[in-house]
Formats: sequence, C-alpha cells, structure tokens
Amino acid sequence: MMSIKKIYEKNLEDYREQAWGCSRCNWCQNQWGWNVKSSKFSEVCPEFKYSRIAAYSAMGKFHIMRALLEDDFDFSESPQTLTDIVYRCTSCGACEMNCLRLNEKEPLKAAEALKTKLIEVGLGPLPAHKELLKSIVNYDNPWKQPRSQKAHWAEGLNLKNAAEQQCDVLFFAGCTPALDPSLKHDVVNSAKVLKACGVDIGILADKEVCCGSPAIRLGDRETFFPMVKKNLETFRQAGVKEIITQCAGCYHALKYDFPEVPGINGMDIEVYHVTEYLDRLLKQGRLKFSREVPLTVTWHDPCHIGRHCGIYEEPRNILKAIPGITLVEMERIKDQTWCCGAGGGVKAAFPDLATKTAKERLEEARETGAQALVTCCPYCEQNFRDSLETEEDGLLIYDLTDLVLKAME
Repeated sequence: MMSIKKIYEKNLEDYREQAWGCSRCNWCQNQWGWNVKSSKFSEVCPEFKYSRIAAYSAMGKFHIMRALLEDDFDFSESPQTLTDIVYRCTSCGACEMNCLRLNEKEPLKAAEALKTKLIEVGLGPLPAHKELLKSIVNYDNPWKQPRSQKAHWAEGLNLKNAAEQQCDVLFFAGCTPALDPSLKHDVVNSAKVLKACGVDIGILADKEVCCGSPAIRLGDRETFFPMVKKNLETFRQAGVKEIITQCAGCYHALKYDFPEVPGINGMDIEVYHVTEYLDRLLKQGRLKFSREVPLTVTWHDPCHIGRHCGIYEEPRNILKAIPGITLVEMERIKDQTWCCGAGGGVKAAFPDLATKTAKERLEEARETGAQALVTCCPYCEQNFRDSLETEEDGLLIYDLTDLVLKAME
C-alpha cells in the first residue's frame, strides 16, 4: 500500500499537478459567489486587493510554482520581487477554502511549501523574520524574552505547576499573550474563568516553550520540527491528556500541524481552543452568567481557529448566552471572513499591509452598528488595537474572555 506523505514531507514537486491544474477562476480573490452582500466587502485576499497584481494571488503563486518546477524562471534575476510576493501572504487560507470547493486544490499549503523552497535556496526568510526565528531557537519564544518571564502573567492566581503537580488539564498560555503586557488580560481571564467553572488546570510556567507556529507559517521546517519534539516531550513528562490554548495560532499548531511532522505518530492528547472549551462548559451547565453586559457586538473569526480549524459556532454560542449582548454579523464571516492582516509574519515584515487590512475589517465592523468588535486571538486583538485611528475611535476591542468574565459573578 502506498503511504500518504505528511504535509511537511511535501515539497513543490508534490504540488505540481495542482499548479498545472489551476483554472484561473479567481475564486482565490473573491468571496464565494452567493455570500456576497456588497461590492465594498466582496474580496477575501488582502495581498491581492492591495497590489492588484495577479502574481500576489494564489493563482499567481501557482504560476510561479510552475515556472520553478519547469526551471524556466531564473529567480536570481529578481529575488526581491519574488520574496515580496511570497511573504506578503498572511496564511489566512481564504484562497484554499474556495479552491477546495471548486477544484480540490490546496493553494495555501502549496504557498507554504513555496516559502520552504525559498529558504532552501537562500532567499528566505526575510530579515524581519530572521530575528523571530533566532529568538525561538535561543529563548524558546519569538520575542527575545527570558524563559523566566513566561510564568509572570500567572502570579497571584494560585495555578498548579503541571511540570510538578498532577492536573486534569494543561492551560497552554502561548508566547504572545504570556509575554505582551497589553495582552496579559486574555490569559488571566481564561485562567480565572476555568478555575471558577471547576476545571483542574495547571500551567507549565517557565517550562512552556513556543509551539513553533511562527516558524512553520514562514516555511521554516528546520526550526519548527525541534520545537514540536521539545513540546511533545514536555507534555509526555507532565502526563498531559488535555490541553486548552489561549492563542489561536497555538491551537492550530498543536491540533493540526504537530501530527503532520515526519516521525510524529499522531497525538494522544486532546487539544481545545479556549472558545471551544468554554462552549462545552456552557452546554454542561458549568459556565453560568448572572450579570448583564448591555452591548452590541460583532464577532471576528480568527483565521487559525476559524478557516483552518472549523471553530465558528462555539464563540457565537457564548456571546448569545451572555445576558444583554446583541450579536450582529459583518458581511464576511466564517470561512469567508476578512483576515486581521497580522498572520504569516506580515505584521513583522510588512506593517503597512497589516494595518490596511485591519482598518478594512474595523470599517466593516462599524458598518454593522456594533459598539465592539470581539475576537479570541492575540494577534488579531493586537493588530486591531494598533490600527485604530485614535483612542476616541468609538469602536471597542474585546477578547471574548473579557465579556465572559464581566458576565460572571
């Protein structure tokens, strides 16, 4: 029986048929037909929208792959243009959702293999990304912070140390919310809510290392693979059976990327995003709301838990259950949502593109009449806050757990 290659065993050659089979239909650029409500918010690919050059779309990347595979394109003549095209992709996956529907093709996975190819030939990653990757190797986090800082967010919460004490569930904080003071409230909220619901959680404290998501989104398998093995060894030593992640990127990595690494024989650990776990607690009657939160909100689907992993209804269920909350929807939602603009290393290397993309989403949110945009991804939250015009902008930005905590005793 022929074995099926794991995703991270594949190279450009494995995507040859897909590249040649691209039908140039342009659905990688636009919302799926019958979802369109207006021309203003009809597109799904930020990279193409703000360049208007076909090469920046998934269709264009398939053309580039064909040229590289057939060796009829000398990329040494225009390396900067090539890296610009490849690394402006936020890895949002909108192109792949539509291409899978129509042609059963995987332009996002192929594009990430293209990033790996550029690294192999010495054209990638970009200078702004090299610092992140070097930090992951040297500090076990992308932000050049000492490992000892990883547990500071939990001071005073009286959480178990999962590396030393038995606990039912590991709460995996993630590098960005644990180390960025402006996002610390996300992990503090989640820990408080989970404890209040009677969940026996522990943390790895300064033993928690980066999940490696930034590395694999940049195509850097050489950095990602050791991080996977390091994490799995830590989980094994701690006897972990369930993991709850705060960060959407961590969830995607642990749940779907880890098992795709060569030599990893599946995952015997259940991985949940905090929105998924809180929805389960709500249905079990363990998460209860007793305070009214009078607010009209709209939900932004983070790409890493939404399009990539199919978590759409769980956060909406929670919002609808909070007394006083009115949920209104934007035009582009669920698998047709508009990316926040921060993913795939874009915020680090192309901050202007990240800001433009976020501002469009903020405008879309305002047009619903919502008072607040709610999400549950540290990168989305951070980029939206950074992209507000002024503090008096009028649109509030919340993590879902902010509202959950407000609604509890």
